[in-house]
Amino acid sequence: MDNILDERQEKFLNWLLVPQSHRVPSSQEKYAEQVGVDETTLRRWKKKPMFKMEWERRVADLQQSPERTQKILDSLYARALEGDNNSAKLYLQATNRLAPTQLHVEHSQKPSEITDAELDALIASVAQSEVESRKEQKLL
Repeated sequence: MDNILDERQEKFLNWLLVPQSHRVPSSQEKYAEQVGVDETTLRRWKKKPMFKMEWERRVADLQQSPERTQKILDSLYARALEGDNNSAKLYLQATNRLAPTQLHVEHSQKPSEITDAELDALIASVAQSEVESRKEQKLL
């Protein structure tokens, strides 16, 4: 596959894909200065449809990287073990270990045949189940 970007654009895109806190140089202005291009040129490149399309494609590839996902999960797991309840909850949700409670209600009557009292009891039962589920989640 032919590169859709020239060598300078390719290098700039690679720089953009580095997390901001790890970029060298640290700013777009300093990058432009280092490579000998005007910063407006960099801004123009970022607006070009082909550049944007390639940038978005590569970002999507990075976001779907199993290695990156595993690093995040490992970090959440470590923080959860240190007592961070929010990290524990996020880890369990991400690994599908904390699935929301599924409620399946079967009733042999047509909805129009349910009395107001039966409907109130059913709603109260579902509400109570939800309250208990939320209490359990807060304990994590």
